[in-house]
Amino acid sequence: MEKQREYQDFIFFANIMSKTLGYDFLDSASLSWQKVLLRCYFFLCIACNCYEASFVALRIIQWESVAGSPSKIMRQAIHFYYMLSAEVKFVTLIIYRKRLCTLILGLQELYPTDDSLRREYEVNRYHLPRTTRYVLYFYYFVMALMALGPLLQSFTMYILQGNDAQFLFLRIFPTRLSFRVDTPLGYAVAYIMDFTYSQFIVNVSLGTDLWMMCVSSQICMHFGYLAKKLAAYLPSRERERADCEFLCSFVQKHQQILSLHKEVNQVFGLLLASNLFTTASLLCCMAFYTVVQGLNAAGISYMMLFASVAAQFCMVSSYGQRLIDLSFSIYMAAYLQNWYDRSIRYKKDLLLIMARAQRPAEISAKGIIVISLDNFKILMSITYRFFAVIRQTVGSDLFRE
Repeated sequence: MEKQREYQDFIFFANIMSKTLGYDFLDSASLSWQKVLLRCYFFLCIACNCYEASFVALRIIQWESVAGSPSKIMRQAIHFYYMLSAEVKFVTLIIYRKRLCTLILGLQELYPTDDSLRREYEVNRYHLPRTTRYVLYFYYFVMALMALGPLLQSFTMYILQGNDAQFLFLRIFPTRLSFRVDTPLGYAVAYIMDFTYSQFIVNVSLGTDLWMMCVSSQICMHFGYLAKKLAAYLPSRERERADCEFLCSFVQKHQQILSLHKEVNQVFGLLLASNLFTTASLLCCMAFYTVVQGLNAAGISYMMLFASVAAQFCMVSSYGQRLIDLSFSIYMAAYLQNWYDRSIRYKKDLLLIMARAQRPAEISAKGIIVISLDNFKILMSITYRFFAVIRQTVGSDLFRE
């Protein structure tokens, strides 16, 4: 018989992402030296992030440094939008840290405690599916390849060139820093800073999405359980009072889950809406850069990056869609009951439940942009049209440096 998962299994990946940045989100470190090490590494990540982000912004201001070279412009734009997305997510996570911790602990209190109740809730159904885990693994593989690729390429070319070899000093990011990076010491310092900065951006970007997926999956679990419970209930005219008491307790539970959903929406709604904009900009720039570079090492690596970023947003959109579907399933469960052969009071109470459940729970920015698979399709459609126009109107040879 399959073992039912604990609550800690649901937040494991997201919590690990935070800890790899030195940020113990749930304050789970027990030893003082662990807390000191985490705090020191966190400040190192913040310092590298602020230093390199300031030079990214400076290069955008100093437009003449990239003007005239479409490949440089697109690579700088990709770097800028990726940085912007991570910075917005990090600031939002810090601002809403206490509210998110309260939400996570509140969901933990509602999590079924014994094994039989977990089976009734079907908790394993709401854990990260295999497809989502494969997306995470592929995303990290691509990021690791892009982070270590320049270093490996520099050493490989140096070894293959023989006696007259010159080290290329290739870096992860094209950003010019305030010190020379064409010396062994300068290159080592710059690459460590680049690597720490890239880890910060990747883990913040992915970690924030994972926290949203964790809390959303828990709320989906409760919506699914409520729909299952309502669909299985068999009311009777002879026990009208007991039936109405059942609906009363059902509404209380439903309202509790809806209040938790409202908190999720306030924490993540505006963040994910802005993420939609930055993801669309990223995908368009990556498509452009791929056309410019063609089928060389840089072009292929950015094609893989395009696929990983698109898969990441598809993963987030699927959780938004699942939240919509399972919250609406309560309406369908109520409608499919034999309500037409029950008491008038029961019908009225059930009608109130249907009226509320007819408005599905969703993650949105003030109701303007809803995170769903439909909006993901629109995003990919816009990106494809942009890519098609660029490919048809501009020859890749014209863009080569």
